[in-house]
Amino acid sequence: MKFEKFEARFVTQNLKLRYILGASLLLMIFNTSLQLMDKKYFVLKNSELVHTRPLLTWACEQSFMSISSGKPYKDLIDDTILSELAKGEFKVKVDEVLSVLSIRENTCRIIVKGDGEVRSFVVNFKSHTDYPFFFKLNEINETELNKSELALTKESL
Repeated sequence: MKFEKFEARFVTQNLKLRYILGASLLLMIFNTSLQLMDKKYFVLKNSELVHTRPLLTWACEQSFMSISSGKPYKDLIDDTILSELAKGEFKVKVDEVLSVLSIRENTCRIIVKGDGEVRSFVVNFKSHTDYPFFFKLNEINETELNKSELALTKESL
């Protein structure tokens, strides 16, 4: 084999390898950019954390306690509630939190004791579809305790 033929063959094979390398590099960049831009939580989608939502109960307790103490957390409370709190005070005396339960996807129930009486509140949260752990309190409703719940809270006292 002559050197010229070898050199020509080498150059054409080298050129093919460059095309293949360039195409694979472009595909890798495209794939990486798709993965970085995707906001779905594949690892957490079927996780127990998403179903039990322990952050919801934490956010429920922290936001409710901050409102009852008169120092609301702006990161946990919706702006409409903050503007209502600026107009008038939320008067609930809380000595002890007896229970915090996650009822539905964005709703929790908090049972508190204060001034010798036990009160129950249902707290609704606004969430974000792209971020499963984003919660902002946007509604508080006082509910009645039934006799069985009241008996359970008296046993725990």
